[in-house]
Amino acid sequence: MEKTDRFYGVIAITILTFVFLPIIWAFQGYLLFHTLTENISIIIHILLFVVGSRTYKFSKNTVVLFISTAYLYVAALGFLHALSYKGMNIIVGIESGMATQFWVARRMLEAVSLLLATFIGKKALSFVRLNIVYALITIGVIVSIFTGIFPVCYIDGIGLTTFKKITEYVIILIGVLTLLRLKALGKSFDLVYVKVIGWAIAFGLAAEFVFTLYVSVYDSFNGIGHLLYLFSSGLLVVFIVREGLDKPYNIMFHTVYEKSIRDHLTGLYNRNGLEEFAHASFERAKRFKTTFCLLMMDLDNFKMVNDEYGHMEGDEALREFKELLTRAFREYDIVARLGGDEFVVLMEDGADLAAIAQKRLETAMETWKATNHRRRQLGISFGMAVRDAGSTATLAELLAVADALLIQEKLKKHS
Repeated sequence: MEKTDRFYGVIAITILTFVFLPIIWAFQGYLLFHTLTENISIIIHILLFVVGSRTYKFSKNTVVLFISTAYLYVAALGFLHALSYKGMNIIVGIESGMATQFWVARRMLEAVSLLLATFIGKKALSFVRLNIVYALITIGVIVSIFTGIFPVCYIDGIGLTTFKKITEYVIILIGVLTLLRLKALGKSFDLVYVKVIGWAIAFGLAAEFVFTLYVSVYDSFNGIGHLLYLFSSGLLVVFIVREGLDKPYNIMFHTVYEKSIRDHLTGLYNRNGLEEFAHASFERAKRFKTTFCLLMMDLDNFKMVNDEYGHMEGDEALREFKELLTRAFREYDIVARLGGDEFVVLMEDGADLAAIAQKRLETAMETWKATNHRRRQLGISFGMAVRDAGSTATLAELLAVADALLIQEKLKKHS
């Protein structure tokens, strides 16, 4: 997720939370406002689960997997909270206080899960076992609420119970501990996104504090608490999408791209890479009037290495020659393997500097041959083409000129 995308995402959730939903509350009543707010939160939590779990095979991020899995069960309790809310009249036998019980259980599960996530690091997790644990906890909570085991949290006409208020403060304490533990996540995640999850937790803590103040489930403090909680959930989306979706897919696409422009044997650029970077360099030269020198070379008698010692030895020789090449030329010179034992270097300089680099490579070749008897029969032939400043010569034309000169040099050696 780029910086601008992150900015627009935060703007969108801000408008939804603090503009659109309050308008619904003001003109359509609290019950519709609450239903929409809860449903949006539930959808967000389910999306967190889908993104985090389905991309795990690419991200291998156990923290994201743990958090996203937890939010599936947070969403389940949130769904029951929404259905059982006073005035919904959907589930038979529901008491008005059950919605508050589901809320408290939901937030406790969420707070504890976020704290535990800071201790996971890169530990291996079983997705199946993780779901079994969360499913058992969630089922246990639901059963305890419907059987009356779960402590009462809200009484109509009286307000919040002492248990509910104490639980909210415990949740706040857990949230503070999680904030203090966020440095542990900084080892595995970009700092900016650790700050995002920190802000998400902070808004969640603000929501919890507000939830200790309401008397009626329809009063302003309850509504404000729901808005702060929704905003907190929205910020979590930024974190999960970045770490669970954007980052692994960016890595994957970068890997595919690198493979498309790199020679698999030597790691140098292949013809595709040479053409791409040459084109970019030539376009830049239109403004800065740069001279280029293309040096083409191939190894003399390379076939003898393959025939005498085998193709594995030939591959090793090519990898060793690649090391000589990269040391003889500059870091920003474009070094490529066209195929077989044929290599090309494109330099942003004239023939004089190219000749110096060529001499450096020839000296390194002699040392290489002297220290490895399997390389003694090798030689090297060159062909050079210059693209003067202001020239419109293409890479193909430079390669053709250099190739012709290379062939001439090899013919001279054979004659």
